[in-house]
Amino acid sequence: MKETHETQPDDKLYHGRENEIYTPIEDYQKITAGGPFKRDSMDIGSFPKGIRIIGYFFVFFIVVTMIFSIILTIFL
Repeated sequence: MKETHETQPDDKLYHGRENEIYTPIEDYQKITAGGPFKRDSMDIGSFPKGIRIIGYFFVFFIVVTMIFSIILTIFL
């Protein structure tokens, strides 16, 4: 008979630090990109000024397009 219930997690499966998350493609990410993504890697303020301006323009364009399409759908 099993020592733990079927729905209880097995603590033996988790090897490593608590803040790491296992992903099935982690080995591939280590080979191609130098490791898995970090949570603070997408901090917009850390990007160069030109990239930030392009990103802000892209987001602004998407939002304006969505608002414009909603207005056209309602009134036409």
